[in-house]
Amino acid sequence: MSSERRAWGSLEREQIVAAAVALARREGLDALTIRRLAAEVGASRMALYRHVPDKEALLGLVADAIAADHVRPAEAGDGPWPDRLRALAHGMRRELRAYPGFAELIMTRSNHGPGGLRLAETIAEILAAAGLDEPAQARFYLVFLDVVLGRAHREVHGDPTTPERNARIFEAAQAGSAAPTLKALVPHLRAATADEVFDTELDMLVGAIHAARRQ
Repeated sequence: MSSERRAWGSLEREQIVAAAVALARREGLDALTIRRLAAEVGASRMALYRHVPDKEALLGLVADAIAADHVRPAEAGDGPWPDRLRALAHGMRRELRAYPGFAELIMTRSNHGPGGLRLAETIAEILAAAGLDEPAQARFYLVFLDVVLGRAHREVHGDPTTPERNARIFEAAQAGSAAPTLKALVPHLRAATADEVFDTELDMLVGAIHAARRQ
């Protein structure tokens, strides 16, 4: 946080957005207020309002900066399409979990700035490279978003696959003989990680795309 007030007119939007992204990563999107950000960059609130009219606009700029600079790994730009799809999915999930409140924001509003548009175009390019026709590309574009955004959101707000959530049903299965098949799975269910679940979901998605290509 800056302790000195900037000279009037010395603040640029890029500096504001960079400070906002850093603050969001440290403390979450709830910490992003014009007052707090002004203190971070050492400027008055009026100086910020020259560049950012309100918190909604600020959230949009932050989401777009994250999409533009952090989400898309180099591996998503070249190589076999399944590898590119997985790399992009992991990059999105990583960043959605890195900023408290970000997954919820992206679940409820689209990111239509330059960074968000580039990210969306990357998804579309990968699906086109898979050899799908346009109706199938559109369908799997939405499925990809559902899988990736849904997984990240659930991991933050209540994941039905966690051992903690399923502890009682596991205990019930192990306590008697009413569910022998489930009982045999319990050690494996407890050992399964969120990363393994996500990788399996991506495997299912890639397999469904392969099947659509054959049709």
